[in-house]
Amino acid sequence: MHPTRNNIGAFIHAANLSHAPAANASGTRNGAAFLFGTYRSLVLSVATGAAANGPTAVSAAYKMQTSADGSTWTDAKDRDGATVSLAVTTASTAAELDVDLQEVVPDGHDRLRFVETVALTGGTSPTLLSGATVIFGGGQTHPV
Repeated sequence: MHPTRNNIGAFIHAANLSHAPAANASGTRNGAAFLFGTYRSLVLSVATGAAANGPTAVSAAYKMQTSADGSTWTDAKDRDGATVSLAVTTASTAAELDVDLQEVVPDGHDRLRFVETVALTGGTSPTLLSGATVIFGGGQTHPV
């Protein structure tokens, strides 16, 4: 049997918490910065939970940024020049964004992060439970 059928862990690295789950008011928070090394792709996995205090509309948007030094960040762009991003507009759901790093990371950049922007309409001090994980794949060497 081929290893991809019974040992998926040899092909991905999933223990990368971008945004810890938290009840967030409207606003922006930067995710953890990752050195992506030999990995060539990623999946951003986002989960939202309950919205509290009566918002009539919810949104959690995630845009990818890259950096050469960890201090200056640039929005990642796809081949069409659009920002690499994912928007979730429903509470209590999961969504994913698939990214080919070879297409969106500029030469010389070896770090990435996601920036989360939560927007809530209506309610009294509303919050949205949200969090995100980055799963890397396509590494040049397999873990032992």
